[in-house]
Parts: sequence; C-alpha cells; structure tokens
Amino acid sequence: MIKNYFKIAWRNLLRNRLYTILNIAGLSVGLACALVVFWFIRFQTTHDHFHKNIDRIYQVTTEFHFDGTTYSRGVPAPMWKAMRTEMPSFTTSMCIAGWGQFFSVLGNDGKVIKKFKEEGPSMAYVQPEYFSIFDLKWQVSNAKKALSRPNTIVLSRKIADKYFGKENPIGRRVRLNNQLDLEVTGIVDEPAEASDMPYTSFVSFETLVANPKYSYGGSGLDHWGGVSFGTQCFTLLPEGYNIKTAEKQLVALSKKYHGNDYKSYDHYLVPFKEMHHSERYRGSMPMKWIYIMSAIGIFLIITACFNFINMATAQALRRSKEVGVRKAVGGTRHQVFIQFMLETALITLFAMATGFTIAYVLLPHISDWLGQPGSWPAQVNFTDTMLWVFLAGLFFIVVLLAGSYPGTILAGFRPVLALKGNVTTRHIGGISLRRGLIVFQFVLIQLLVICTIVVNNQVDYMLSSSVGYETRGLASIRIPAPDKVNQTTFRQRSMEIPGVADASFFIFSPTTNSNNSTNVNYDNRPKDELLQINTKNADNHYIQTFGLTLLAGENIPESDTIRGYLVNEKVLEKLGIKRPQDAIGKMLSIWDVKAPIYGVLKNWNNTSLKNGVDHVAIFTYRDFHYTCGIKLTSNNVRKTMKSVEQLWSQYFPDYMYEQSFLTEEIATSYELENTMLKLIRTFSVIAIFIGCLGLYGLVKFMASQKTKEIGVRKVLGANLSGILGIFGKEIGLLIGVAFLIAAPLGWYVMQAWLQDYENRIPIGPGILFISVLVTLLVAGVTAAYESVKAALTDPVKSLRTE
Repeated sequence: MIKNYFKIAWRNLLRNRLYTILNIAGLSVGLACALVVFWFIRFQTTHDHFHKNIDRIYQVTTEFHFDGTTYSRGVPAPMWKAMRTEMPSFTTSMCIAGWGQFFSVLGNDGKVIKKFKEEGPSMAYVQPEYFSIFDLKWQVSNAKKALSRPNTIVLSRKIADKYFGKENPIGRRVRLNNQLDLEVTGIVDEPAEASDMPYTSFVSFETLVANPKYSYGGSGLDHWGGVSFGTQCFTLLPEGYNIKTAEKQLVALSKKYHGNDYKSYDHYLVPFKEMHHSERYRGSMPMKWIYIMSAIGIFLIITACFNFINMATAQALRRSKEVGVRKAVGGTRHQVFIQFMLETALITLFAMATGFTIAYVLLPHISDWLGQPGSWPAQVNFTDTMLWVFLAGLFFIVVLLAGSYPGTILAGFRPVLALKGNVTTRHIGGISLRRGLIVFQFVLIQLLVICTIVVNNQVDYMLSSSVGYETRGLASIRIPAPDKVNQTTFRQRSMEIPGVADASFFIFSPTTNSNNSTNVNYDNRPKDELLQINTKNADNHYIQTFGLTLLAGENIPESDTIRGYLVNEKVLEKLGIKRPQDAIGKMLSIWDVKAPIYGVLKNWNNTSLKNGVDHVAIFTYRDFHYTCGIKLTSNNVRKTMKSVEQLWSQYFPDYMYEQSFLTEEIATSYELENTMLKLIRTFSVIAIFIGCLGLYGLVKFMASQKTKEIGVRKVLGANLSGILGIFGKEIGLLIGVAFLIAAPLGWYVMQAWLQDYENRIPIGPGILFISVLVTLLVAGVTAAYESVKAALTDPVKSLRTE
C-alpha cells in the first residue's frame, strides 16, 4: 500500500512538472532562508555558552546618576581590589581590553624583526584569576605561573605560530604598541568563534602597575572617579550563592569606596550570558535584531507554504476526475488525504535538501559579505542536536501547513461531481482563498520594502550628516613615544609636507567610541557636580586641526600637563550657566587637578549620531598623546600620506606604521546597522521572488477559470487592454488591501525601531508609497506573461474547449 502511494505520488509530480518545479523552487528558497536565519540566531544566542560555569559568571557594571541615568560595562579600576576585600568568597578578576594592538617581534639582540597589527579587541590585561572564571585551555604553562610577573604575555597558539613560526615562543620577546617589551610565558588555545572575549593575547595585569607612565597604567588604577568602557570586572559566584545577597554587598561596597559620591554610582551584577544582547550595555547583537530576523524567517516560510497552497488548490480542479475515479473504485477520504500529504512530503523533502545545500554552500560567502568571516560556518555542526530538531520540526510544520488544506479539499470531492467535471472554484475555496494568501504575501513584501528603505535612509543620514565639524580630510597615526621633543619636531616637519594643513597630538579624536569619563568639581564647590565628563587629552592645536568652533574665551596654552580646560556647551547647560562668557576663568577640577576654564566650544557628537551630545572637556597631558591627527588639504591624499609615512619612519624606524581616516572610524559605529541592512535587503528580494511565484500561480489559475469569459468578451469586441484590465483590477485590488495593512504596521514597527536613535529620520508618506510602487512593478512583470497569453488566445478555440 505504501509503495503504491509513493509510486502514484512520484508519477503525479513528474506529470505536473511546472507545478512541481514552482513549488520546489519556492519552498527551497524559503527553507534556505530559514536555515540561514537559524544559524544566525544559533550563533548569536550561544555566545560564550561554552564556559562550563556560564550560569555563575557575572559582570560588574556601573549605573551613573548624574544628568539622568546612564550605563556602562566599565567599572572604576580599583573595583577588583574592593571586591576581593569585601567579597572574598568570590573569584574576581579585572580585565582591561585593548583595541587595534601593534606587536613587534624582537630578536635576541633586541631589534625588531617582524611587525604585526591585530584588529579589534584582540588583547587584554588580565590577572591569573581570569582563567578560573573563563574556560581557555592551556597548552604551555598555567595562569598563575605565566601571568604573576610584570612585563609578561601569553599568546594563543595561532598567534604564536604567526609570530614565531615553528620556533619555541617561550622566553621570546614582543613589543606592544611600540612601547612595552614583554616576555612570552605561556600558550593557550584559540578563543571560540562565538565569544565576546575574543582575546588572542593576554598581558599580565602587573605590567600596568609596574609601568605607571604607560597609557593604561599610573594613578588611574586606584582612582574611583573614572570609568572606562574597556575596564571590566568579572566574578564567579560560589555555587548556590544568593544573587540578592551579592547585590546588597555591592551597595555597601559602593558606599564605602565612593565616599560622598556614592549616590552618583550604582554597581550591579549582570549575568555575563546576557551581555551580548543588552542594548543598555552596548551588546554587539541586541535582542531586537534577533526578533526581527526570527520574524522574517517565519514569514518567509509561511509565504512559501502559502504559495504551495495556492498552486495546490489550483491543481485540484485538474485532479478532480482522478479523485473521482479513486473514490468510485473504493478509495476512502482518508486514503486520498494521505496520498496528497505524501506528495507534499516528497516536494518538501526535495525542497529541504535543495534549500540545505543552497544555505550550506552560501553560508561562508554570506559571512564574508557581512564582514564576519569564519563565524557562521562554525555553527554548521552536524552533531548539533538543535540542528536536527529544527530540521525535523521545520519539515513537519511545512508539510502540515502546506498540505493539510489542499489535501482536505481534494479528499472532500464528491465522486459523482468529480467524474462529471462539475467541480468548480466554489468547491475548492474559490479565488477568495488565494486572494487572501496573495494579500498576505504582498503585506510581507511591502513591510520588508518599508523596513529596507527606513534602515537604509537612517544609515545614510547618519553617515552623511555632520557631527558638528568637518570630518573629511582628517587622518590619524599612532605615535610610539609621546615625548616633548618628538612631538614638537615631528609636527614642525609634517607641516612642511605639501598637502598638510595642520597637526595635533592627542589620545582620542573628537568623535570616537573610545572614551573615558570622570567626575568633576566646578568653582570650588564643596561637592562634585552630578556630572560625568568625557575627557579628551590633547595639545593646543587640537581644535584648529579638527575645526572645532570656539564660542567664548581662548584656546588652552601650550603645556606638558594640565594648565586649563576647554569645555563644550553641554557642560554649561548642566552647570546652569547661560552665557559661555560667564564660564571663562572659573575653576574646574578633573583628576584632582584644579585649573581655569579657558574656552567654551560649540557642541558636537562625541560618539556618533546614534547618541546625543555628551559633556566634554579638553586638556593637555602629554604623556597620553599617543595619536597624531593630520589635517589634509591636498586632493592627492595618497601621495601626502606616503610622505607622512616616510617622515614617521625616520623618527620610529623600529615600529609599525598604520593610518586611519576619521570618516572610516565613524562609519564603524554603524557596522551593525549596515550588516542588518544587507540581510533585510536580501530577504526582501527573496520575499519578492517567492511572492512572484504565488502571484504567477494565481494569475495562471484566474486565466484557466476565465477562459470562456475572455472568449465571449473578445467575440463581443473587447480589445487587448480591456482584457488585461480584468487581471489588472484584480491584482491592483489585492495590492491596495495589502497596503492598507502594511503601511500602518510598517510605520509603527519602524517608528519604534527609530526611537533608539537620538538623531533620526522622519517616516514620510513617500516611503510608504514607494513600497506600493515596488509591489505594483513586481506584480505587473510577474503577471504580464500569463495575462497577455490569455488575452491573445483565439476566442473560437477558447469557447470550443471550455
């Protein structure tokens, strides 16, 4: 019996090749998208879950109560000491992340023999306890032995091989950021792909203590008033420990160590496994994007199933006599239903195999295209139980969703009507069902088009809008040794290069995601202000190099240390000062250094246009000036920067040169939005493709049902445009109904999405109507062939065969 079912199903699929191909094409594309979405979500939601104690790992965070409430992953640098003192039962470790590290491999004579640049957060200063919290297998040595001394570094196996080849790296030396010479004391495994701790080199925390003049070291390690995003503290709670008890201990700790300022700071323990999705703490993949991707994947599967229903019910009329014969010779309703469900299962099986192949082959290319090479393919693990559960569940859901209704319709045919050929659209749900399914597909298409346009326009707006000064023609280069002689002479000689208009030394550019904030005291008041201020260490050429606007006062004087401050308008707003002139000469204390306010600057965006304007103070502290900004006037930027590189090499021949442009640095702030925009664009095109298949099926069905009507109209004198109008009105009505649903829904969804951006675009009626135009264009192209074909059919033939 089962063999007979399969034989008949196979013959039916071969006999109706176009029907089979269209269904397999629609389902396979939908299933391929569902798999890509599954791997995307699986990759994003399993970040750091390989740590065996992930449920007990917590990150200490900071909540500021100054001008409103703000949040940071960072903590004051001495937090780890306080926690070990006040909460000794916890395993606690401080981790200070470093971005874009330069490494030079040194020979036995101390000379540089190789140079490398590691992108992203590839290095961290850690304590031995870090490896008691996070799981990273040691290949050579151990944490306590390798990281207990200053000026030591542990490398991952891949980085060790990259730097030293087949030579034994233990005991060899590398130079970090052109400043610190470090001894290699251990080798660990590579971090997992799905990890928010992607470090491949670990420098002992004691290195910072032993090198107070280094940019991350010094007195800041004991300062409770400053918080940097990269200064993070992790703790492993004892088994069975009550988290509420731990939070109470943190409150007491804050009161004790923050002193009179404790009301301005709250510290919380946040489960580390939640940080990857936390918008509050700048997680790399907020849950809203996970939900959006999940919804898109589900909608694509549903619309592919609706295509199947559309075409299957259209085929039902042609198969009515077949069903009648089966029932006349004793076939039951149940057997007919099983027969059709088996056909659906075969089509779904072929589509799933095709879709899986498409997704598997394209996945590495998708990862590269999205700028995440090597990430998603790691999730294609055939031993992953969740993958097989997902595939099995998807198979049964698609078979039931796509096959149950058409199967029920076919099984319900009365044999007498079927054999006489009297089964009509009324018996299979009529065109109204297909109209509803097509409307759903049009709604999805228009929603995706609206989302694509809004996200695209928002990204374009952020990239093209001014952050408060001109960012084009501004380049930055790293300076290995921020001493006075090198800075002065290097600047003088760089100004002699044709195409260089100005130069300045600093630690952070005006707009950057790398920021430090600290508390501030104004005008000798007894208490610090309820204000966190972003600090910009820079020389007195900073504002002219970057084109910042001075509203009142004058520039800070040339100096090696803090002699005065420049603040922006936002600071004055918080202090209640209405006129910029009134702040000039007032005393300001930052880092416990009291000095006058020299000038007030016009506001600019300190991070990106996603956020609002921050409080900023600029002052000179030459020991931290590890970056040189170059303002370019020449159109031949490449030639000018080549001359800058040659000059740099004369001063620092043993170090590695690398440059960046401010426009590129700002663009990285919108990397997530660009990634999601690419995905939404792609899924929009796929949704349109699947929708086209469904619309083609509807038009083909309409043409077959209106053959006689079209013939009569042509005999009575109807022309081509009149005949095409029959189809045009039908399709136009469906698109119009879809628009009435999609427009308010799309506006609501995208308006909610835009609320996360301080600077955002409006959603005007033009964006909504573009979605209709796109749908009309796609529908017109899709329906054109079958519509014209039906309109040009000889009416005599149509009337004779009907």
